[in-house]
Amino acid sequence: MNYRKKMILIVCTAFVLQACNQSSKTESQGTSTLSADTVLDTHAADGKKNNSSKLKPEETSFIEQAAVGGLMEVETGNLTLQKTKLESVKNFAKRMVKDHTQANSELQTLASGMGIKLPGALPSAEQSHFDAMKQMMGNEYDQNYMDMMVSDHAKTIDLFNGASRFDNPELRSFALKMLPILNEHNRTAIQLDSLVKLKNTGPKGDDLPNVDKKHKN
Repeated sequence: MNYRKKMILIVCTAFVLQACNQSSKTESQGTSTLSADTVLDTHAADGKKNNSSKLKPEETSFIEQAAVGGLMEVETGNLTLQKTKLESVKNFAKRMVKDHTQANSELQTLASGMGIKLPGALPSAEQSHFDAMKQMMGNEYDQNYMDMMVSDHAKTIDLFNGASRFDNPELRSFALKMLPILNEHNRTAIQLDSLVKLKNTGPKGDDLPNVDKKHKN
């Protein structure tokens, strides 16, 4: 009788141990699943920090072109403040520096939030043009600068008109905000360009006949 009781006790103990082991395995598997979910959440959080993958190619291109164009406006504006002796051109250059510095700052904030690093220097083509402008003086400089302002703002307005139809709400809002300012810049640039050309026209005609050919933007 005692032997039978011992056998029953041994069998019960075995069942209890097996149940405990199964419970331990289940808890272990639950911990592993939680860890995997945590990793996925971390990756999702990282994805929110870098939204560049959500941008369309044309949206990324807009950011890069707008950044280069804005940088060129500020650089040439500061150079013009040193070069020109015409008060009207100098006042225009001051506004270019002010407005485009502010726009560049806003674009930098947008780009950073989207995981895009903006260029910190002018590309080679723009730098070459800028270096050539450094060598100009007087009427030649004023003529080239205003010609460039008319040409560049026409291109920039086209660029921002396209961006005003983007799906991305932040870029669309930025473009719509800038378009009235750019249009005003362009109107003023056209007027000043005509005045500079008129000023440089003497009794023998335009005294800078080759400026557009040599320094066309």
